[in-house]
Order: sequence, then structure tokens, then C-alpha cells
Amino acid sequence: MTTVFKTEFLKYATLAENQLEDNNVNWNFVDADLCMDGWAEKMTTYQEVFNYHADQFELNQAADRLEVLKTDYLGQ
Repeated sequence: MTTVFKTEFLKYATLAENQLEDNNVNWNFVDADLCMDGWAEKMTTYQEVFNYHADQFELNQAADRLEVLKTDYLGQ
């Protein structure tokens, strides 16, 4: 089930309507979308799993942005 959840999580985390003007994710919208799909009822550890995936998404996004800065601005 976690693979299915991760797929759905990524779908909503990258959805244009769930992005803020500064290209960060509006996690309240992602949470709402997942809850509307019934994930909070399907998983007893929903909030923990959601927070874990949100943290991982943020870390991956930060790493991607750092690589862009390194190549575009530092020539590394």
C-alpha cells in the first residue's frame, strides 16, 4: 500500500494547483487531496507517513535546487 500511497502523494505534490507562487508545495492542499481520496481512513499511520513523504520531497527538491545553483552560478 505504501507504493500506491507514494504514487498518489507525488501526483498531488507536483500538481500545479498545489504549488505556491514561489514554487513551494502547499502541503495543506496535498493533505486535503489525499484525505478526499480516503487515505486517512485507509492508513492508521496516515499523518506519520504523510509527514515522512513530505520531508523526503522537500529534501529531494532542495537537493535538486542546490545542483542547479552549483551548475548555473558556480560552474561546478
